[in-house]
Amino acid sequence: KVWYDLSVRGFRLYKEVNARIKVLKQEGVEYANVEVPYYHDEKGSPDKEEITGLKAYAYNMEVGKMVKTKMENASVSRERLDKARMVLKFSVPQVKVGTVIEYEYKKESDFFFNIDTWYAQESIPVAYTSYELTVPEYFKFNIDQTGGNKTETKRDTKPLNLMAGGQVLRCVGNVYSVVGRELPALKDDDYVYCVQDYCNKVTAELRGVEVPGEIYKNYTTTWEEIATGLIGDDDFGKRIKRTCPIKDLVPASGAADKVDVVEKMAAIVSAMRQRLKWNGEYGFFGQSAAKVIKEGTGNNADLNFILISAFREAGLDARPVVMSRRNRGRLPFSHPSLNKLNTFVVAVCDGDNMHFVDASAEDAYIDVLPSTLLVEQAMMIDDNANCQWLNLQALESSKCSISIEATLNTDATVKGSYKAVMTGNFAAAARKEYKNAGDNAAYVDKKAKEHGVEIDSHELKGKDDYKPSVEEAFEFTKNVDATDEHFYVAPFLVDLFDESPFKEQERKLPVEFPFKEMVNANIVLHLPQGCTIEEKPQQVFFKTDDEGISYRAKFIAKGSDLVVQCRMMVNKMFFANEEYPFVKQIFDAIAEKEKEMLVVKKGI
Repeated sequence: KVWYDLSVRGFRLYKEVNARIKVLKQEGVEYANVEVPYYHDEKGSPDKEEITGLKAYAYNMEVGKMVKTKMENASVSRERLDKARMVLKFSVPQVKVGTVIEYEYKKESDFFFNIDTWYAQESIPVAYTSYELTVPEYFKFNIDQTGGNKTETKRDTKPLNLMAGGQVLRCVGNVYSVVGRELPALKDDDYVYCVQDYCNKVTAELRGVEVPGEIYKNYTTTWEEIATGLIGDDDFGKRIKRTCPIKDLVPASGAADKVDVVEKMAAIVSAMRQRLKWNGEYGFFGQSAAKVIKEGTGNNADLNFILISAFREAGLDARPVVMSRRNRGRLPFSHPSLNKLNTFVVAVCDGDNMHFVDASAEDAYIDVLPSTLLVEQAMMIDDNANCQWLNLQALESSKCSISIEATLNTDATVKGSYKAVMTGNFAAAARKEYKNAGDNAAYVDKKAKEHGVEIDSHELKGKDDYKPSVEEAFEFTKNVDATDEHFYVAPFLVDLFDESPFKEQERKLPVEFPFKEMVNANIVLHLPQGCTIEEKPQQVFFKTDDEGISYRAKFIAKGSDLVVQCRMMVNKMFFANEEYPFVKQIFDAIAEKEKEMLVVKKGI
């Protein structure tokens, strides 16, 4: 329930939450650990939010009796997230399979103009949910309800008596209520970044407040106004304009010797990475640069502020590009809010060209951003608070060019060489995969299993370099099926697209690819003397109507050789759920094509 009341300082917003969860599986035990974020400025601003009335219990059947266990204060803690936000954490005790968890709390807020979005769905099924918002008649809201599941919605009015300082303010309350029953779970998967973007929810945007006897106050803001506020903020705009806190970073980088803008950027980024490391976290407002430098680590915002100052010292036009990460939800154009921004990347403007970098992209290069930062809506801001909307999904596709040459031997083995040149996120992924493997042997073993071959020798060039590409090369051996008269060979030789990731027949969520990509493969298989190709796969060409995905494969017999030419392209990153059947059909067809066999008749 959400409602308003009065305090001596004015209107105050209240939210009361009551939750009951039945744990059906061992994985459900994690729902005993709850986090409640709230706003509480570290500088002691009088405007704040408070969490009160917290109670939590666990109910368990033991020896035929219901046992109720109360949560103790020791299970509750508070932590600061950044300069403006705190989080209340608590853990309900004695939770196991079969437990019913129950908790309640109230959030009291001075930010009466900011009503939290209410989400009807969870990552687990919801048997019952209800939302009730009561708004005094003086508040003019835009109420939006979205989602594909049926809910019961009502709008009504009731009399309100608001009390403050012994005074009673009588008015009419507008009541909005929503009830949902038997709502399905919405779970993140590898092809959706923020499931909340697509669930049933209610958002409330305050347009203005009109109290009798007072001037109408407009609360509608714009992204331009938010940009102006950021440029004037001590922990954002002023950090951008400061001189580089690492005094010798730019001179030591060798950027002065570079003419090309990208090479200048790369030199500075490479030099900074020798001194500062990303701590694995994302941020928006920066902490003390001296603290970051002393500890040698910081979140991406901490490092990006230093990077901007270093770029500017080198004469580059560096600017922040603010956004909401893909896994934190899209920015709402209809109701701009600073609270929706949660990180930024760095842009360098070079005439009509722009280049991008982020300190979290440890294994990438210039113009290669982690997939969670490849958003459709990002706002670039200059020092005068002028802003420009950018689509970072328009960045160049990541590419992988594969060349394979191999020979089919009479002993039913194939021996060959594989070479791949990877750029963009393909290169970043290869570097990250190598580091995560722990050692070279583990990485090679993993690659052999992925490709379905035995690797005899292996090399990964550029795995430790700050460069655009990575080159992988290995010699391999593979056994093939054979009879007295025939060899049966998978013409791709190594597994490339051997399995479709889309198993479900229907999908309610869209498909979001991590990045745009292009994979080219050119394969040459030499046959033993006297052997002939008796049967080969037919060439194919699949594509979606808008060519968002396309796949082409050709199988060409040239004398005693088979040449396979293959190209797969993902040209856009978002496919609506209505497009899912076509996406699934193409990936299923690709997987089936890889299973088709080349039939080689043995020589006499």
